[in-house]
Amino acid sequence: MLDVKVQRIYDELYRSLFEIVSFFIRPKQDRLLLQKAGVALDTALFPLMMQIAQHGELGIVELASEVDRDHSTVSRQVDKLVTHGLVAPTDQVADRRARRVRLTEAGEAITDKITTARRAMMRRALKDWNEQELAALQDSVRHLAETIRDYTNTVG
Repeated sequence: MLDVKVQRIYDELYRSLFEIVSFFIRPKQDRLLLQKAGVALDTALFPLMMQIAQHGELGIVELASEVDRDHSTVSRQVDKLVTHGLVAPTDQVADRRARRVRLTEAGEAITDKITTARRAMMRRALKDWNEQELAALQDSVRHLAETIRDYTNTVG
């Protein structure tokens, strides 16, 4: 049985992470970030763009899994991104679910603007933190992300 003190730490960690994750997945926050970046993009397409930017290229099924949406929905949304010239297929595959997409130069320009706006927002939010505190946070969050990814890979 877990020590009561450790249980409380886990509970507080969960509450804190829940608050942080909730902040980052709110469409309202996406709209604000897009507005600050000066980017006109449907908020439903925003997570797709950022996932593709993170991975370099993704298949539709992989992308659907990353954003936790049905692959047919994601396929239609990717078609919108292709129509807007923000992503392009990496190769021609007969099975549309197997197609892979990457950002175009226009898509990269948009994600660059979003990254610049995100950095500015984080700089304002964390303005009272010194470089050592920021580095310690980065190390801890990266370690937590790796631990959770490893755990997720072992349990399915």
